[in-house]
Amino acid sequence: MLKKVKHLRNLLRFAKGKQEPIIGPVKAIWEVINTCNARCRTCDRWQEKNDPNILSTAEGQTLIKQLADIGVLNLTFTGGEPLLRKDICDLVAFAKKQNLSTSLYTNSLLLNVRRAKELIDSGLDLIYLSVDGSTAALNDGLRGIAGYFDLAMKALESLKSLRSNGHPKIFLAVTITKKNLDDLENLARLVKMNGLDGLSLQLALHAPQIRYGVANDLAFKPGDGAALQAVVDRVLEQYNHYLPMNREYYRHFADYIEQPQALYTHLNTVGFATAVINSWGDVYPDLLKTDCMGNIRRQTFKEIWFGEQACTVRRRVARHEHPVSLFDSFVSLNFAVEHASALNFHRILKPILNGAQHF
Repeated sequence: MLKKVKHLRNLLRFAKGKQEPIIGPVKAIWEVINTCNARCRTCDRWQEKNDPNILSTAEGQTLIKQLADIGVLNLTFTGGEPLLRKDICDLVAFAKKQNLSTSLYTNSLLLNVRRAKELIDSGLDLIYLSVDGSTAALNDGLRGIAGYFDLAMKALESLKSLRSNGHPKIFLAVTITKKNLDDLENLARLVKMNGLDGLSLQLALHAPQIRYGVANDLAFKPGDGAALQAVVDRVLEQYNHYLPMNREYYRHFADYIEQPQALYTHLNTVGFATAVINSWGDVYPDLLKTDCMGNIRRQTFKEIWFGEQACTVRRRVARHEHPVSLFDSFVSLNFAVEHASALNFHRILKPILNGAQHF
């Protein structure tokens, strides 16, 4: 509890203009592997080759211990596809032994009954199944693998049948593009009908100026914002219970399409309350990975987090020199911190108390 109180104090200090943290990030995201076995049209990880130089099991355990020691509340395992790592369940179990809340993103292609049981036995708190369509035709076309949707539904059923007392929580994670925008309500209905715990909505990252981009038939362009926002607002109105982020996050989707610079008017907690570690141990403030803060093979995470390079990155963020993003774990927290006061600090307190699984 003392750690959570310190996080609350840290974020309230940030809301008042303090840029140097007094504790580690609330949430850390570790890309445990660089490769993927899907062929998603919104991501190019499947084009990367296996690299034996990614962090080993021992290095990963050292990282996890350092994250716990510096006060991290939630560790999210992602990739690539984390289930391609044979030691993934051991790493989750080790994180739980360090009293970390744990989340994991998977495309579920490898999530058979055995792997589902292993993940559940590891103590995993929350699992995100990446699905981009409510039908096999739409989903498999976007995810690039025939049979993907059917495998995801089987994985979902395995998790539901094996979990105990609703643990782990099961979310669908949807990457929104122009191709599946009109299917969002069906996806939300799928979550409800299957008795799942939630729905994560994330816009496909289209930022060619920083080497990220999706095909023209998928990417939202200026002029698409109103249609996008109308659909998101309907989902928000009808399925509010399944959408965990604060309302401001969902209500800025159109802004990101029409006037992304407007997001610079809000506080940005990246590199202060969040951190991303790539497969080789490089530490970044967010998933854009444009400003490196250090590498855990050369320094401890504590040395990186409180070091001069991290301070330099935070100053760039404060001066709006860091690229703008709309990732759910980050911008949602930004809005909560921005409006923090003695009367509504519960907006920060609630996610901290639930282990920072989502904001």
